Amino acid sequence: MVKRNLRKVQMTGGSTLIVSLPKEWVRNVGLTPGSYVTVQVQPDGSLRITPVSRLEKKSFEAFMCVTEDMSPSMVIREFLSRYLAGYDLIRVEFKEEGKKHRYVIKHAVERKMIGMEVIEESEDGMIVQCLAAHSELPVRIALRRMSNITLSMLNDLLKNLREGRWDALKDLPPRDDNVDKFYTFILRQLKMTMIGILAPEDIGAKDLRECLGLRLVIKSVERIADHIANSAKYLSSIKERPPHQLILKLYELGEAAKKLYVKAIDAFFKFDVILAHEAADNINYVYNLENETIVSVITKVKEVEDATLLRLVAESMRRIADYSTDICEITINLNITPPKRV
Repeated sequence: MVKRNLRKVQMTGGSTLIVSLPKEWVRNVGLTPGSYVTVQVQPDGSLRITPVSRLEKKSFEAFMCVTEDMSPSMVIREFLSRYLAGYDLIRVEFKEEGKKHRYVIKHAVERKMIGMEVIEESEDGMIVQCLAAHSELPVRIALRRMSNITLSMLNDLLKNLREGRWDALKDLPPRDDNVDKFYTFILRQLKMTMIGILAPEDIGAKDLRECLGLRLVIKSVERIADHIANSAKYLSSIKERPPHQLILKLYELGEAAKKLYVKAIDAFFKFDVILAHEAADNINYVYNLENETIVSVITKVKEVEDATLLRLVAESMRRIADYSTDICEITINLNITPPKRV
């Protein structure tokens, strides 16, 4: 449990109210007589006191040892966890056969992380540094780019579906890596804010409540991009071209999901509650279209494997609408004034 220190407010100089700082905290942060602190009023009326020294740019370093008994996926998770925790410099040491994972880290840095570069490398290790500053790419700008990439993927998926360009669908899944890059970059900033390394205003957010909302929104957008990539894989794996009427049904379902997504994103960035409600109310229409599409798949597609893949595409379209509805609900929740302490 968080320790609470009770302090009595006192008057000095006839009109100035003062309160003493906890001795243990003063010692831990290195304050001495004459030191400066910043005092920020929080949305709930509380105060945030920060030593000025902590506002200065510091480089946080982490160490990671890669051993031979670690799997490639374990190496990636361990490295990514340090990046998300807010470390600017990650020193990696390879033990014996662990050297075989060198390119696993390089590949992850290239595909999953914004601003990470290998700045030093030797036979037994490497140093990776984050060169992207949060001030250069605030959360909302990064989220806008992330959502635009996702929309572009969805537009191309539906266009190729309608035009029957199945081969072009194979180019879609790799674009999901760009969405993942923005996702991990934003998540890194939000985590650094939650643990106090950054303040909400440093990343372009109003408060921690909005940070929580942003965390949920980026996850929804990331999952939408995953479903788009999966749909492209499913469609490109179909052996026999589906009947034209079924293709039109899938396209209609995808367009309905896309419209809901576009409205949800617009509502979030505009803080438009009415638009968010309007978009969320369309979810039942998408559900009905999904049911109609699945009936068409069952009645018109004889190949079992193809029918399964097409049903998965229909389900992914519906899931895109579900995640878009989640974004609408987050927008509505964030627009409700929270209770304040009195």
